[in-house]
Amino acid sequence: MIKINGIVLLSCLFTSASLAGLAASPSDAKAPAAQGAATAKPASPTQAQLRAMSTVRLLRLGRKALDAEMDTQDFATGLDAAKIASSRGDREATRLMAKIMARHEVALQGVDRARLEQRLRFEALRGASSSVLAVAGMYDRGEGVPVDTKKAAEWYLWAARVGHERAMAYAAYGYGTGRGLERNETAALKWLDSVNEGRRRSTLLEIGWALALGSEGTTDMESALRFFEQAAQLKPSIAYQVAAELERGTRGIQNRDAAARLIRIAAERGDSAAAMRMATALSSSTDLEDQRQVVRWYSLAALDKDNLAAGQTLARLLTLRPADDLVALIIAGLDKAASAGNTEALIGLAHAYNDGIGVQALPEKAASLLQIAADSGNSEAKYRLGLMYKSGSGVRADSAKAIELMSSARDSGFPLAAVALSAMTDPATAEPTR
Repeated sequence: MIKINGIVLLSCLFTSASLAGLAASPSDAKAPAAQGAATAKPASPTQAQLRAMSTVRLLRLGRKALDAEMDTQDFATGLDAAKIASSRGDREATRLMAKIMARHEVALQGVDRARLEQRLRFEALRGASSSVLAVAGMYDRGEGVPVDTKKAAEWYLWAARVGHERAMAYAAYGYGTGRGLERNETAALKWLDSVNEGRRRSTLLEIGWALALGSEGTTDMESALRFFEQAAQLKPSIAYQVAAELERGTRGIQNRDAAARLIRIAAERGDSAAAMRMATALSSSTDLEDQRQVVRWYSLAALDKDNLAAGQTLARLLTLRPADDLVALIIAGLDKAASAGNTEALIGLAHAYNDGIGVQALPEKAASLLQIAADSGNSEAKYRLGLMYKSGSGVRADSAKAIELMSSARDSGFPLAAVALSAMTDPATAEPTR
């Protein structure tokens, strides 16, 4: 279960760089002294220097490794310092090493792992949850002890019961996949209740993929889909991403039926791209119920204010003069999408109010909707609102305002705006039609 981020060597990762610097040719050292003083960094201590330090100083260096990135000098030096202090029998250093191992998920080299396991076990028995987790990881990976997933699970559960969040996620993984524990979906989800959302989401995905691929010895796509669905409740796009991988078979398994189910789950949870997929799949059908579903999915997709294609498609459906019950559904979808800030939905709803399609004709309402879309920068809204100011429909006629809006629409690249502007400024030019 544990993903090992790196193998950390006892020797400092940056020592070789320091030695390389000492071996540089004299010509390389001719940079201005002031510049060298400004850019030079203190060399990391050698192993000999670390061993000569007091335990207190080693602990001070070791604590830096907790929050440092793994590829930094502070991490490499801090971990070496903690190892040396722990080898002296310092209990605080041993607990510090356990925290570093748990937080960064690293496997250690250059240490007597059997002795380290004994020291960690000693601290674990005295309530240090990070030490409990570190022992669990050693059994899980077989570091200094034989691989024993059941023992690892026991230690993970111990750490979880005393409140260690990462251990709770490992316990959930064990229950979800059967790694070291008897599979129990309810128990897996219960352990994840107290885990932060990001870790909960990633653990649900790990369990789902383990069950889909059978990487822990059990293949159960139905159960995998339930865990994926739980992850989608936290972030709908997850289900759509998993569906795409199952469709393409990028993880070594292809299951289009499972992918279709996840796309639907993602769409129902509000994922805009998934809702578009659902709508597109039914868009060519002439069946009335399918057409209702098309409107429903486009309406859901258009709730994403950035999905202008969904808002535009929904508005286009209205121009096709569909059956009355579909018109009501489209108007409701446009209204919700417009409230969510979808500018194409605002334009479509304005068209309905201007022409009285499915609603009472209210040009004033149409103008106010177009004004909102125009204020957000939509060029078509500026064009249509400009026409209304020119004709005085829904607003008081104002040629200057009409020209201003039409000029802005033209400058934004709306193709009909240039023709309309020409008609407004040149009486000899025919007025464009809407």
